[in-house]
Amino acid sequence: GEDCLWYVDRNGSWHPGFDCEFLTFCCGTCHQRYCCRDPLRLLTERQQRHCLAFSPKTIAGIASAVVLFIAIVTTIVCCFMCSCCYLYQRRQHLRTPLQGPEIPLSSYPPAAPPAPFPVDPKAGPMPPQPGFTPMAMYPPPNPATQYPMYPSGPPVYNPTAPPPYVPAQPSYPGA
Repeated sequence: GEDCLWYVDRNGSWHPGFDCEFLTFCCGTCHQRYCCRDPLRLLTERQQRHCLAFSPKTIAGIASAVVLFIAIVTTIVCCFMCSCCYLYQRRQHLRTPLQGPEIPLSSYPPAAPPAPFPVDPKAGPMPPQPGFTPMAMYPPPNPATQYPMYPSGPPVYNPTAPPPYVPAQPSYPGA
């Protein structure tokens, strides 16, 4: 026999599916089902699925789910694109330090050349350099540690240069 699948009656109440006994069929309509022996009232499982798929409540449920999904996606996209939204401001705040506007350096005055010798903090302030306006100097919180001046990097290899160590030549003849 054919089984009766679950259905929703005209009042919107849900009814679970049930099995019909041997030699009986699922009969009735989309909103009322029962078991009977009359093949003219037979409601096949395919017809029952068709009732479920195209019921007004099913269509309304699917339509409302689609509208809700579109509304959520639209809201999220608008929040990332609208400058008054929190998500847009947060995105711009996180982006600013890494992708800020490029600042041309040509408008700045040239930097002073480095001092050729270490500066002694006891010697007093340095005289102002030409082209620079003097600024207020603040004493360091701790005595500044002076480091010796080192070259900027390893020496460049030059194959035509003499070796760095030349053995001593005797300064008198016959030695």
